[in-house]
Amino acid sequence: MTTARPAIRTLSGLLVAGALATGCSGGEEPDRGPSAVFAADVCSEGLLNQDAVHALALLTGGATAFKPPKNVGDVAWAAGVLERGYAKNGGSLGGVVCRATPVDVKSRHDLSVHFEIESELQRTGERSESGKGYYWEYDLGRNALVLPDSGRLYFDCASARLAGSDKAVPIMAAVSVREAPANVDPRALREANLTIVHSAARALAKELGCKDGGGLPERLVVKEKAAPTR
Repeated sequence: MTTARPAIRTLSGLLVAGALATGCSGGEEPDRGPSAVFAADVCSEGLLNQDAVHALALLTGGATAFKPPKNVGDVAWAAGVLERGYAKNGGSLGGVVCRATPVDVKSRHDLSVHFEIESELQRTGERSESGKGYYWEYDLGRNALVLPDSGRLYFDCASARLAGSDKAVPIMAAVSVREAPANVDPRALREANLTIVHSAARALAKELGCKDGGGLPERLVVKEKAAPTR
């Protein structure tokens, strides 16, 4: 794999620039209607920090109003699903904790966030995908694999709710967008996805009581590790 030139930077400049490009700041917000919710409220409480809320708006084309989410659990629910699934099967689908669908019927920028504990067999896929040169890789957690329309962050959680405080269990936090905005810098989109999975993973690590917060920094600093080779 070809290694990208190291790049370390904060996210504020890219997210603000992307938000301006999609029109999600400035001017009056449209009437949300009686059943719509804001970007800050569309995901389960505590899942997204302020930077991640801005990232969600960028990835959904500057949307400010969203349909009320259905069939979505909160972080505590997801942690319980992961805990029970791991105890029974050694792996678990943690379910969807965010489903952001813009009210504008013309928009196709739907976004969702979910968690997963992969089985030992599936974890070989994590390593092989990392080496295929298809994703941008970032130095975060065990590894972070990102594209403009998706992101996956793998981190280790040693918790009494899983395998105990002395054994780390790899967890994946994932975000996907049905159609990423075409008029936004791809790098800004990638780093917006990274912002969301970082915030979501931190929230889950706190809920599960992962040792040392799953090794995730409190504040995200973007550090490219490798670029796609194809």
